[in-house]
Formats: sequence, C-alpha cells, structure tokens
Amino acid sequence: MEGCVLVRYGEIALKSDQTRKWWNKILLNNMKDCLEKNSIPYSSIKVTLGRFIVYTDDTVKASDALKNVFGLASLSPAIKIEAEFETIKEKSLELSRGKGKKFRVSSRRITKEFSMTSNKVNEELGAYLKDTLELEVSLTEYDFEMGIEFLDDYAYLFTERVEAYGGLPIGVQGEAICLVSSGIDSPVAAWLLMRRGCKVDLMHFKITEEGYQKYLKIKKMLEKFSYGYEIKEYVVDGVPYLSETKKKLCEKGKDKWVCIFCKKRFLKEAEKLCQEKEYLAIVTGENLGQVASQTLKNLILLDSSVKVPVLRPVLTYDKNEIVEMARKIGTYEISKEKEPKCPFTPNYPVTTGTKEELESIERSIWQ
Repeated sequence: MEGCVLVRYGEIALKSDQTRKWWNKILLNNMKDCLEKNSIPYSSIKVTLGRFIVYTDDTVKASDALKNVFGLASLSPAIKIEAEFETIKEKSLELSRGKGKKFRVSSRRITKEFSMTSNKVNEELGAYLKDTLELEVSLTEYDFEMGIEFLDDYAYLFTERVEAYGGLPIGVQGEAICLVSSGIDSPVAAWLLMRRGCKVDLMHFKITEEGYQKYLKIKKMLEKFSYGYEIKEYVVDGVPYLSETKKKLCEKGKDKWVCIFCKKRFLKEAEKLCQEKEYLAIVTGENLGQVASQTLKNLILLDSSVKVPVLRPVLTYDKNEIVEMARKIGTYEISKEKEPKCPFTPNYPVTTGTKEELESIERSIWQ
C-alpha cells in the first residue's frame, strides 16, 4: 500500500496531442513548485492517462495545496494497492468505517487490465460494504463515496474528491500587467487572468499608505495561486501627479474629470511598461456601470488613450458575483479593511466624456 494523490485535469484533455504534452509539462512544473513552496515531501509524480499521480505520505496537505494550481479539475487523497478484489474489499472496508451511513461505490477502469467491469465492482463491493457495515446505498444523496480507479495493475482507493479551480496552467498564455488597487474588483481580475493561463504581474498606483499596505497583503494572497511563476510588482507614486492635476482642473472648473485623468495616467504608465517589458496586455478591474466613472463611454475613451489591449475580466459580473469570487480567493476581507477615502475623488465624476473634450482640457491645463 502506498499513499498518493490522484490529480485530474480538465480543459487540457480537449487539446491536441502536441498542445497537451506541452501544457502537461508546464502543469507538472507548476505542481512541483506548489509542493516545494508548501514544504510537502513527495517521492515522484507519475503522468498517465488524464491523471497525475503524486506519491506522498501527506496526502491531505498535498491535496489542499494542489487545489490552488490552475489547470487542475479535482484531486483525491488515495492509497495505491494491487488490483485484487479481496484486497480491494479489505481496504475499502477500512476506509469506509466512520464515514457516515449513506454511501455509493464509484469505480472506473482507466486501463482494462482488471477483469471485472466497473458496474460489477460497484454492485459486489457495494453489497459487501452495505451488509458488513450496515450501511444504506444512495446514488444521489450520500455521506461518502467509495471511489476506485484502476490503472495498469493497480487500484487507487479514495473517499474524497477535492474540487480545484480548473482553468489553464499559468504560463501557457503569455504575460500581462494588472492594475491592482486596494479594492475588491482588481484582485479578482488578476486572479481570473491567472486562471486562464497568464503570467500576471502587478502595478499599484499608490495614493495612501493604508491602501498600499492593503495592496501588499493582496499581492501575497494572489501569490498562493501563482505557482510556476513569481509575481513581479511595480509601484507608482500617484500623489504628485494627482495633486497637480486636480489643482489645475479645479482652476478650470473641470474637477469632475479627475478620475478620468487618474485612470488615463495609470494606463499610460502601464503602456510604457508593456513596451519596455513586452507585456501583451493591460488588465484592469473595471466593471461596467458599477461606479460613475465606469460607463461604457468612459471605458471606450480610456481605451483610446493607449495602443495596448486593455482586458477587463470582471466587466460583466454583478457586484455580488465579484464579492463571492473575492471571498473564495481570500482577498475580500483585506479589501474591506478601512482606509482613508481617496482625497482626489470629485463629488460628481464625469460619466460621458469624449475624446475631443478630454484633449481640449489637456491642452488648456498643460499649455
């Protein structure tokens, strides 16, 4: 008997053989990075048909860590034994004790060396456990599942299926720079791009010390998902620019444009970085219509100010959905910590800015 974790991947299975081999190699590297960073010893990782098998004595801790590796669909702490039915019955009995009253057996022959069909295993093992432990079989509402996967000449037994976050392995979709504040939305945007296989670095527009400290905590939380890639950060002091800009806008009676000028400057700083570091896109946490400055017209206006693609992963989610994702990834409570209100935000931000008006104001205050 040997302890291990059955690791199942999702979308990768749909790719061509060449792409699957390439992505599996990256995913394997990310898994190793996760195990090493969490100080989880393992003897080896086997790559097989739709599975990775991680051999480790600490199967529970390994499963809990590996679920944060993007590209994985689910994991099961398991034991590996010889595929002999009497041994399977014995070990299944041990694993099933104290798990609850209602159960089901789910077996799958990934390879066909074992002579019994999956249905036959389910029937005979289910009857044995039911009679021996006085349990009740329920295929839909059960306290635990006695799972068995047959591979080569071995059976892998488990009673738990840990759901992972799916997506694609970090490193298969290039690099992007995400504009991250101390709020709720932008960390979720960064997480969503990471989940789709992007290497994501962060840029923070520092306005208050409290907001900056929250950002540092958010970065640390996002690092728990960025296995295989070390997140880099860029911090821009926004106070000098915003102080001067707001002063000039107020002199012209145009202070409602402060948020547009702020976001444009932030985008321009990111664009410059894209040119220097060859990032493929800028990522923001803007959400359509959530606040006055995030109208469709304003977002189009901002996009016109840069020549780099601007991606907005949370654009169409409602606030409750974004909050739920933030809770799931652990950034919500950080974002909700108190900090001073931005001192530059106008009472009534412009909602329908045009490129012509923006350029006219820029000429008038910077002449």
